Amino acid sequence: MKKNYTISLLFIMLFFCKLDSFAQFIIAQDTIRKTIDFCPRPSDFNNAITVPNDSVFYLYPPDLEIDPWRYVDHYSPNRTTKRGYIRGTDFMRVDDYDVVEVGKISAYGNVFFKNDDVRIDISVSKIAQNDKSIRQDIYGGYTINNKTAMGVNNNVSPRLRYHSMSVIIKGKKIVFPKKVYEHLLNPELENMAVYYNPEKSTVYIIANNGGVKAFYTAMWIVSPNGVSNVYVHQPLLKK
Repeated sequence: MKKNYTISLLFIMLFFCKLDSFAQFIIAQDTIRKTIDFCPRPSDFNNAITVPNDSVFYLYPPDLEIDPWRYVDHYSPNRTTKRGYIRGTDFMRVDDYDVVEVGKISAYGNVFFKNDDVRIDISVSKIAQNDKSIRQDIYGGYTINNKTAMGVNNNVSPRLRYHSMSVIIKGKKIVFPKKVYEHLLNPELENMAVYYNPEKSTVYIIANNGGVKAFYTAMWIVSPNGVSNVYVHQPLLKK
């Protein structure tokens, strides 16, 4: 099962690399200053914003003409984004942290990941046709508790939703509140990856959902203090 999961994940990741090559979530990191410069233009330090370590960005493919600067989206605490530039030495790629291997993915909509320090359990369920929590607007789109539903096209009924998510870090269990995943529809358990920073006891869960036509990437950051609100990127909507 693990071998089949790995092969499936590899093919899916290769496909989406063609859509948004080298794009990924990153974490601000400067070991000396503990902050980095987020600039509206490369080298524009006069108008730069100082951003603390551990801030989250979405990194776009490199542009050799502006090297070593990199084009990014910066996520604010309320998850709005602002585009700008950071230096290529001022961040840590999430996928450079320790990989947490998948333990088992079942045909019943469950998956868990596990290493010596952490365990991640995630389950999905089918959406009932009479589910009143999902509302359709006049344009055919969907909302859930006033949040735009991700992973579904207009006038196409969503099929799946997250049912539960939890993480255990060194014996402490963190159960995700529904508000951090309820609007993320059509999850794909076979297209997830989990990373762990043992120095900070922090788990990063990345999910690529919605299929080809409504693709989006989501990331949750979990520590013993709890789980953050989700970070979402929709590459097919970006220019």
